[in-house]
Amino acid sequence: DSDTAAVIETSHLRSAGSGLCPGARPDFMPLARNDMSLLLEQNHLLHAHAVPAMETLYQQIINTHNMVLLTDAQGVILHSLGDADFIEKANRVALAPGVGWSEERMGTNAIGTAIAEKAPSLVHADQHYLSSNHFLTCSAAPITDHQGKVIGVLDVSGDRRSYHKHTMALVRMSALMIENQLFAASFEHAIVLRFHARPEFIGTLMEGIAAFSPGGRFLAANRNGLFQLGLSFHALQTHTFSSLFGLPVSALFDHYRTAMPGLLDLCMHNGVRVRARAELRLGSGVHAMTTPAEQAAPVAAPVRPRRLSGLRYLNTGDPQLEKVIDKVNRVLGRD
Repeated sequence: DSDTAAVIETSHLRSAGSGLCPGARPDFMPLARNDMSLLLEQNHLLHAHAVPAMETLYQQIINTHNMVLLTDAQGVILHSLGDADFIEKANRVALAPGVGWSEERMGTNAIGTAIAEKAPSLVHADQHYLSSNHFLTCSAAPITDHQGKVIGVLDVSGDRRSYHKHTMALVRMSALMIENQLFAASFEHAIVLRFHARPEFIGTLMEGIAAFSPGGRFLAANRNGLFQLGLSFHALQTHTFSSLFGLPVSALFDHYRTAMPGLLDLCMHNGVRVRARAELRLGSGVHAMTTPAEQAAPVAAPVRPRRLSGLRYLNTGDPQLEKVIDKVNRVLGRD
C-alpha cells in the first residue's frame, strides 16, 4: 500500500544518504567474541524475556525457511533461532549473532527500518536497498520499554519465496508479549495492576498493566494500559492510584486481606469501569496472587471455553490463521 511504499522510499533515501550504494557487498562481519559477551551482558533482561517468546514464535513457522532473530537497540543480532540452510553458503553468516543490521550499515531492511521508524516494518525482496539482500523477506517489530524507548527488535527473516502475510501479525504479538513480560519484571517493589474493561482479557496480551509506588504514585504503564487510561506517559506523571481509580491505595490491601479476593471493580478517571487484579510487591515477595478459586471462577463466558486473548482480533476467518491462533492459544500462559 501507499504507506509502505512511502516508508520504503524514505528509507532508501536515508540509505543513500549514509553513502551506501545498492551494489555494495554487505558487511556481515560479526562482533568479536568478547564484544559479543559484553553485548549479551548489557541486554541480559531483554534476552532472558525474549527467548521463550522467540521459541513459541519459531514453533509457528518451523519448516518455512525462516529464522527468528532478536537484536539490540542498534540492530545487532543477539540471538537467532532456525535453520540458515535457505541462505547461500557465502551469506550464511548474515543472520548470525553479532552481525549488525542497522540502516547505516545494511541499508533498508526490516530490522534497521523498524528502529529508524520506531514502528513495525516489513521489507520484502527488492525493497531491500542492497541488491545482495533481495533474496530475503523480513518482518520486524520494535520492542519498547515502559518509557516507549526502543530497546530491541524482534524479526522473522526468510527466503523471499516463503513470504506469508500472517508473519507480521505473529511478530507483533510476540513483541507485545515480550514487552509485557519485561514491564512486569521492571517493577520489583511496586503495586502492579492488571486491568481491562472486559474481565476475560485480564491475563492475556490485551490487558493493561500499570505500576504504582507503595504510596500510590504512578510509575508507568504498558502500551495497552496507556491506551485504556487515555493519557500519555507524560500526563500520567502527576497522577496517583487514587486520582486514576477513585480509591485510596489502602482499599487494595483491604481487598486482598479477604479470604477469597475476586477481581477488583474499579472506575477510571474517565468514567470507564474496569476489572482488575493487583500484585502488591512490597518488600518480601508478592502479597496478592491469584487464588485457585479465582482462576477457576467463570467470568463472562467467552465463546470458547479457553480464555480469550488478543488473538481473536486477528482471526479474519482464514483457515490457516485459525490453525495458528489455535496453536498459540494452547501455549499461552505456559512457561
